[in-house]
Amino acid sequence: MEKAMDYINEFLTANSHSPTPPQNSLAVTQPWQPPLNGKLKLTVNAALNNEGFLMGIGGIVPNSLGQVIAAISKPMKGQFSVKEIEAKAISCCLHWLEDINYEIHFIKTDALTVSQSVHHPPHHYGRFQDLIHDIIYQMSSFPCAFLSYVRRSANSAAHGLARYALRVDNDTVRRAICQAPIEAIVINELVH
Repeated sequence: MEKAMDYINEFLTANSHSPTPPQNSLAVTQPWQPPLNGKLKLTVNAALNNEGFLMGIGGIVPNSLGQVIAAISKPMKGQFSVKEIEAKAISCCLHWLEDINYEIHFIKTDALTVSQSVHHPPHHYGRFQDLIHDIIYQMSSFPCAFLSYVRRSANSAAHGLARYALRVDNDTVRRAICQAPIEAIVINELVH
């Protein structure tokens, strides 16, 4: 019972007020921006249903013109902590991008703990640390890639795809074409 309460408290804390990086490094709101010319960016996020046994993973890859060239919305079953879900989302998206042979230059997540852990890997072991080491290993397949933290306001398209995954039974994957529901989520992101 104590483990369940810890899990719920961690989830509520993560969804209420996430740790804030120093104010001089990020603006209060951070709008979405396309990557630099000729580069690709993966924006990734995760969502959790109320029971905690289903998670949704969302990833979106725009080019430097802001055109979505690949996107994924993937439901997964399991019981994970919030930081594990966010790490698992990055790990799954990197596997997917390696499988479709896309060279990513930037990886953006609104999971500050995950971003910090990738840059300063933990020295003890557990499920979260294993996921962090998996991300680091997978990033070696993308030698130009750099993972960084962004505020939720710059990550809402990926979050929308992750939430959509909670309502479906199968993966929704698109390459070089933007179709509903991905189109609706992306258009809403670009308008706001």
